[in-house]
Amino acid sequence: MPLHRTALFTLRSLLSERAATRVEIEAFRDARLRELIRHAWERVPYYRGLFERHGITPRDIRGVADLAALPLTSKRDLQGLSPEDVTARGVNAAKLITHPTSGSTGQPLAVRRTWREERLLNAFRRRAVRTYGRRAMDRVAYVGIPVALDPRNDRLPQRLLRRVGLPRFTVVDCLQPIPTIVRRLCELRPEVLSGVAGALWRVALAAGAAERARLRPRFVHVGGEVLLPAMRRQISEAFGAPVYDIYGSHEFNILAWQCRQSSEFHVCDDLLILEVVRDGRPVAPGQRGEVVATSLHSFAMPFIRFRLGDVATQGESTCACGCPFSTIRSIAGRMNDYLSLPDGRLVHPAEILGIVVRNASWLGEYRMVQERLDRVLLRAVPLVPPSSDQIAHLCHVVSGFLGPAVHFELTLLEELPLEPSGKTRVARSLVGSIYDGVEWSSPF
Repeated sequence: MPLHRTALFTLRSLLSERAATRVEIEAFRDARLRELIRHAWERVPYYRGLFERHGITPRDIRGVADLAALPLTSKRDLQGLSPEDVTARGVNAAKLITHPTSGSTGQPLAVRRTWREERLLNAFRRRAVRTYGRRAMDRVAYVGIPVALDPRNDRLPQRLLRRVGLPRFTVVDCLQPIPTIVRRLCELRPEVLSGVAGALWRVALAAGAAERARLRPRFVHVGGEVLLPAMRRQISEAFGAPVYDIYGSHEFNILAWQCRQSSEFHVCDDLLILEVVRDGRPVAPGQRGEVVATSLHSFAMPFIRFRLGDVATQGESTCACGCPFSTIRSIAGRMNDYLSLPDGRLVHPAEILGIVVRNASWLGEYRMVQERLDRVLLRAVPLVPPSSDQIAHLCHVVSGFLGPAVHFELTLLEELPLEPSGKTRVARSLVGSIYDGVEWSSPF
C-alpha cells in the first residue's frame, strides 16, 4: 500500500472507529506487515539476526496468515541489548522518546519511539475514549504513577496547547495515601475519571457519602491492572458512573478497549496485530492463550510477535455491535496487590518495585511476595551475576523503605515459574488479595 494511501486510511480510521470495513482493515494489515518485516530485515540488527537464525526472509511473509512462521520475542530477549541493536539504522536513538517501563511488570524495558509515532499511538487511544463520550473540554483526572515529561516529547504544538489550558488533564499520584487521593479528586471534580484499576477501587472503598456526592464523573475508564467484576461494581456504585476497561501496555500504548454494548474488547486492528496463541499458534474463539502483538506503526523500535506476558480469551472476528474490529474476551493481565505494613502504611507495589529498578540494573526479572505483615520476599533472575556489595545495597535501600519491623529477603533464581493461571503476578500479598480465589480458567 503506497505511503499516501496508508496515511489516508489511518486518518480516516482515527476519525471514527466505524470508518473502515473489515475487508479494508485486513488489506491494510497485510500491506503494512509486509512493509514492517522488510524494514526490520533491512534496518534492525536484532530482527535481521533473528530472522536469519530461523531461515526467514521478507519474501516468506505476505500477510497476517504467514505471521505464525515468525519466532516470538520476549522482554527477556531485548533486555541487555544496546539501543543500536533494537532500533532502526538511520534513526538517532538519542533523539527518540524513551519510556522506561516501570518495575510493576517484573521485567523493565526501555521503549523508544519517534515524536510522530508517539502522537499517532496517543491518537488511537483518544479514539477509544471518545467512544465512551469523552469531549475535548472535559476535566479529566488520572489516578496513576506520574511520569516526568521527556524533553524530546515536548515540542511547539504541545507547548501551545498547554498555554491555552489544553488538555484539561491532571495526574493524581496513586502512590499517595488513599485519603489524600480522595481529597484531591474532590477538589478537581473531574468529568472523566481514569486510572489504574487497583487504585481507583481503593478510592471507591475509601470515599464517604459526602465525597461520593462530589465525585460524579460521566464515566470511568481503567487500565494497567486486571479489573475484576467485584471491583467494577464497587467503582461504579461509588461514583455513580459506568466503568470501562482499556487494555494497554508501554510497548503498544493501547491494544484493545471494552465495547459499551457487548462488553467484549475491540482489538485495535488498525494499530497492531494481536494474536492469542498456544504453542505459537492461534487459538479458536472461546479458548485461552498467551497474548502476542505486532505493532503496525512502530518502525523506530519495532515489536514483532512480542510476548506481553498476558493471558486472554479469544473472541469473534468482528464484534456483535457492528464495529469492524476483532475481539478478545477476558484478560488476565497485570495483578498487583497493595502491601499492608506493620506501621499502618498501605503501600502501592510500584513504590517498592521502583526502588528495586533504580538500585539494581543487574535484575532481569523479579517477583515480590508479602508472606506476612512483617516479611517481604523478592525472588529475582539476574541479567548478570551481581556482586555481594550490589546485593547488600539493594537489601539496604528496600529495608530502609519498609521499616525496621519488616524483614526483607532477596533470593536469586535461574527461572521464575508462572502462576497456575499462566500469568505472572509480580507483586502478591498473602496478607490479603482481591485476586486470590478467582477462577482464571474461565472468562470473567
